[in-house]
Amino acid sequence: MTNSELTLIYFSPTQTTRKILEAIAEGMDSPIARTIDMTRPENRADQGEDLPDGPVLIGAPVYAGRVAKDAVKAFRTLTGAGRPALLTVLYGNREFEDALLELKNTALECGFHPVAAGAFIGEHSFSTQATPIAVARPDDQDLEKAREFGKQASELLKKGNGPTEGDAVEVPGNFPYRDG
Repeated sequence: MTNSELTLIYFSPTQTTRKILEAIAEGMDSPIARTIDMTRPENRADQGEDLPDGPVLIGAPVYAGRVAKDAVKAFRTLTGAGRPALLTVLYGNREFEDALLELKNTALECGFHPVAAGAFIGEHSFSTQATPIAVARPDDQDLEKAREFGKQASELLKKGNGPTEGDAVEVPGNFPYRDG
């Protein structure tokens, strides 16, 4: 598959997941046809209809080792129609546990074809001055890693070396998922 226009779909209360997806898109060097921010409930209605053809980047934060519940609910309104999907979770420098597997399974349920997946670090939502956790992340190095991930994913799509249509990228995680 040659690269075509991208669609970015994210749930990003602190905008860090959005930053990572935008960096991945930069690395893919493909135009962005559409951006869908599913963070606010009023933005979720009818977003899954009529997605542009081409790869879809889907991203969400990790809370307690799982994809944010509101993100899963929002993503389930989408219709993938076999579009290739790059999956991204953003975690607070502790562990992403089952989140990437949960996002992959959600994408499959929606009809996307997951071809690549990555977990990136963002500032932990509980970070404070007294207990700093991954402060100011994603930083420049994190964004560069995201661009490199995008570049590699783009090459994978161009060469058609990703998982075949009936297959999906393998990711870590356990099912049943841990309690979140």
